[in-house]
Amino acid sequence: MNYSTPSGKAARAVRSILADRRESVETLSESTGISLSTLKRRLLLATPFTIDELGLIAQHFEVPLINVLVPITDREVAA
Repeated sequence: MNYSTPSGKAARAVRSILADRRESVETLSESTGISLSTLKRRLLLATPFTIDELGLIAQHFEVPLINVLVPITDREVAA
């Protein structure tokens, strides 16, 4: 799995938010309407996220879209 690609970074960001919030992929699926099998494929990098899916995920978490596009550890920290 290559988590350095754009899709990989998004998968890593979503996994991180899920873990931080102690939320399941099942809950995310129910809330966003993205099927569980699709979410699992995306998170395993079998298929890339669509921008619409990432938008739904950002809405679910109530965070800016950038938070589900790039893991916080990959973003520049403002001094």
